Amino acid sequence: MTDVSLIPAHVPPERVMRFDFRNDAEIRRDPWGYIARLDERPDIFFSPDLGGYWIVTRAAMIDEVFSRHDLFTATSVAIPKRDKSVVLIPNNFDPPEHTAYRKTMANNLFSPRALATLEPDTRAFSQALFDSFVPGACEFVDDYAYKLPIDIFLKLMGADLALRDDCLSWIKLIFRGRDADETNRGFIAAAGWVATWLDEQLADPARNPGSMFQAMVASRINGRALTLDEMRSITLMLFTGGLDTITSQMTHIMRFLAENPDHRRHLVDHPEDVPFALEELLRRFGISFIGRAVAKDIDYHGVAMKEGDVICAATPIAGLDPRAFPDPLTVDFGRGNGRRVKHLGFGSGPHLCIGAHLARVQLTVMLEDLLPRMPNLRIAPGTTIETMNGATLMLKALPLLWDA
Repeated sequence: MTDVSLIPAHVPPERVMRFDFRNDAEIRRDPWGYIARLDERPDIFFSPDLGGYWIVTRAAMIDEVFSRHDLFTATSVAIPKRDKSVVLIPNNFDPPEHTAYRKTMANNLFSPRALATLEPDTRAFSQALFDSFVPGACEFVDDYAYKLPIDIFLKLMGADLALRDDCLSWIKLIFRGRDADETNRGFIAAAGWVATWLDEQLADPARNPGSMFQAMVASRINGRALTLDEMRSITLMLFTGGLDTITSQMTHIMRFLAENPDHRRHLVDHPEDVPFALEELLRRFGISFIGRAVAKDIDYHGVAMKEGDVICAATPIAGLDPRAFPDPLTVDFGRGNGRRVKHLGFGSGPHLCIGAHLARVQLTVMLEDLLPRMPNLRIAPGTTIETMNGATLMLKALPLLWDA
């Protein structure tokens, strides 16, 4: 039953269609088929679910929502809307305020110096996780995909690796929360840890030389040092932006390769093609449902939108738009004709994911290190694969077998 109270008066009835990416059972069963069928819907429609929000179904429009901060503000990025008690820097800012923070982060936290050990650390953690598997078998989600991104984050920040389980519990609430209350509880718990941890670090700032934390302390915004509140916000942004997303991406890519031996064999035989293949896989398996708020009353491609309306820019929808990618459900490592496929998996415009390089390194290491060590990779017989709904799409479990 549609709650008509959640449908604003300016939304025409013919544009109202249900789409609940956090709770829809069809997404749990067949997310990609369901999302591909959105091509049959209008380019723009309104769902009364999750507090009520607009959805755009064309890659070009999703690119506009990401890029046109004059029309769509990033001050509200969650669906459903959450309270303003937690602000993420720079994610919740628009240019020009966003620009200054992004520049200092790119020059410090994500500089080559700060990330100098990223690839060797990732390979070392990846190999250690593989060596911990029972020979020839693993439950990939819990045994690898959850652990690697958290371990890398903690290592880069100079935090205790023993915090992995706590981090995981907060991430699950933030990204898998069924409603605004659950997601808020996750944010509040994570923010509490960040505040305590930062206080401990600042009491002895020399304890973790070369870490992203040290780079943050050295950062300057308009010539001044970051305040404590700013450092808390940036750390929480790094925490929420770079863990669940990479985990989710890993689960879908490994499932595809376990079910498609020709594609897997190609990557093992031609590792030089991994960078091109990775971009096609990121296109095909977009994962994130990202919110924006309409910045002012507008007529957007013939649709009246009011200031404060929530709008969804979904990377899974963008990647499966047949107008942008012919035969979009097919994974074609040659789709780019020798060039990397351009996609919206990391967003676009001013808010293009600042951690894209970090994500690509971890995903590349996964492909290069695991596939050659997993001959005859396959999903355990009798397994029913289920997708978990939320702000990102992720597999609940992925039991894998290979010839040890």
